[in-house]
Amino acid sequence: MARIGVRLPAFAGRLAALAILTGAAHACLGQSLWDTFSNDYTANCLAWTHHRDNPVISPSGSTWKSRWTANPEILQLDNRMLLYYRGNGVIPGEGKGYHDRIGVAELSTIGPERLGFHDLNNGSPVVNIGKEGDFDGENVLDPAAVVFKGEVLLYYSAIGKGPNSIGLAASADGERFKKIGKVLEGRSPDAIVNGDTLFLCYQKRTTEGYSVYMAYSLDGRTFSLVGTSAVFACQEKRWDGKSITTPRIFKGGDWYYMVYGGSADFADEPEYFGLARSRDLRNWERHPGNPMFGAGARATADGGAIWFPAIIDVGNYAVMLYEGSRGRYSWDLQSSICMAWIAKR
Repeated sequence: MARIGVRLPAFAGRLAALAILTGAAHACLGQSLWDTFSNDYTANCLAWTHHRDNPVISPSGSTWKSRWTANPEILQLDNRMLLYYRGNGVIPGEGKGYHDRIGVAELSTIGPERLGFHDLNNGSPVVNIGKEGDFDGENVLDPAAVVFKGEVLLYYSAIGKGPNSIGLAASADGERFKKIGKVLEGRSPDAIVNGDTLFLCYQKRTTEGYSVYMAYSLDGRTFSLVGTSAVFACQEKRWDGKSITTPRIFKGGDWYYMVYGGSADFADEPEYFGLARSRDLRNWERHPGNPMFGAGARATADGGAIWFPAIIDVGNYAVMLYEGSRGRYSWDLQSSICMAWIAKR
C-alpha cells in the first residue's frame, strides 16, 4: 500500500513528490477508517461490498502468472500508482516448473466497481527466482515496496535453500530492480519509513501459527530487531487466536495502522481481517469491532481464505485489493486478486 512520511534527499522529480501524495491520502484514511467501524463485527463485515466479478486480476496466459495471482501491494510514485503482485506459473523455455515470481502493473483507475491496469516491464516479472541452491531459488513472493533515501526498495518472501527469509531488490524507477540479497529470516514483510529510519514488520512461525515481529534499519539493508518477542501476537480463544498473518501498515496523522489476517483455526488460512493502531509500532491497540472484514460466500473467489489487505483512500470510499482463494490449501487453493470497498464515515 502507499507509504507516507518519506523524507527524500535531492533526487529525480518522480520520487520527490511521493511524500506529498501519499501523506495526504493516508492522513485522511487512518482516522476515518477507524471511525467507519462500530463495535459490532457482524455489521462491520457486512458493510463491505465485494466486487461482483471477483477476482479482478485473474491468472492468465501460459506464462509466469498462469496458475495464481496474489499478494497485492500498492505504491504511489509521483502521479503513478504501481501495483506489485505475485504470479505463479511456468516461463516457457526455462524448464523450471511452477514457481512464484513478482511483477508490476500500473493502475490507471481504481474505485468502487472500477479497476484499470496494465502490466509493465513488457509483462515479465521484475523479481525472478534465484539460481538452484540460492536462498530464493524456489519462490519469490509477498512484495512490500517503499521509497527510502532515493530508492524504491522491494522486500519479498524468499523460499529456497535454508529457512524462509526476506530478500531485497532495489530500483531507481520502480520498474527495473536489482537484487541486493537476504536481509532477515521471516516471511510476509511490510515496510514503512519514519524520518531516517525504515521499519520492517514481518511474520514468524510460533508454536502453532504466526505472530508479527519488527526490525529497523538506517540504510534499508542492515536490520536490527525491535526486541526479541513479537510486537503483535494472537489473542487466545478469539477470532485471531491461532495465527496473525500478512500484516499491512500505513500511517495516518499521529497513528500507525495495521490491517492483518487472523484465524482461530489455521496457521496460514485467515478468514478475516482486523484493524489495529499504534503510536510507536511496538504497542498496538485492536479495534473493538474486530474483525472488520470477512471472506466471501463459500465457493466464490474469496470464500475459502483471504490474505494481504492493501487499502487505499479514494475519496468517500476505502478500496481494498487482497488475495482470495475459493478453497483451502488441502483441497482447492485457487489464489487470485479480489477487490472490495466500504463507504467511509
